[in-house]
Amino acid sequence: MSEKIDRRKARTKQLLHEALIILIQEKGSDGVTVTDITNRADINRGTFYLHYRDVADMLEQWKEEAFEHIRSLVRQLDVMELREYAQRDEPYPKMVSIFEEIARNAPFFKTMFGPKGDPAYMTQYRELMISHIFGKMDYYKPTREGLLVPLDYLIAYISSANLGVVMHWIQTDFQQSPQEIGHILSRIFNHGPLASMGLK
Repeated sequence: MSEKIDRRKARTKQLLHEALIILIQEKGSDGVTVTDITNRADINRGTFYLHYRDVADMLEQWKEEAFEHIRSLVRQLDVMELREYAQRDEPYPKMVSIFEEIARNAPFFKTMFGPKGDPAYMTQYRELMISHIFGKMDYYKPTREGLLVPLDYLIAYISSANLGVVMHWIQTDFQQSPQEIGHILSRIFNHGPLASMGLK
């Protein structure tokens, strides 16, 4: 019986989420009301309040859940492993897993990172990259002498560039597979932007 109830709850949340995504795309998150969502999902208001306090609570829970899934995958990334795969001209599997998770939640990420989404949410992901990926660079102790540019500028460039690639992938309706995006980033990591453009 509990399994049946769990499935019903999951289905209800799915309907609410689908309704919220469509409504955000239409009017932005600030313009969406509980009535809008329940009417679109064909669910009564009482059922909505069994799960969420209000629209803001619903959106915040969903954003946090998606962020935690990505964060758990980002924590597994290793800069030295990434370098090895890039040098072999292969996509880094742990990074591909992140892209697979994004693709699995395509409507959510496309909406949140779209023109009517949440810019602050995008900043969270950039900060996640900096803290969990580039923060580990202290462990490898790159020497000042070995750096061609100041480390903080390098981190700012790489984090923005990588997020830019992912954003373009999302905004162009996921035309490439997660594996292909992983391969694209591996090549840029290994060869740099100029060589990737064919400028030797």
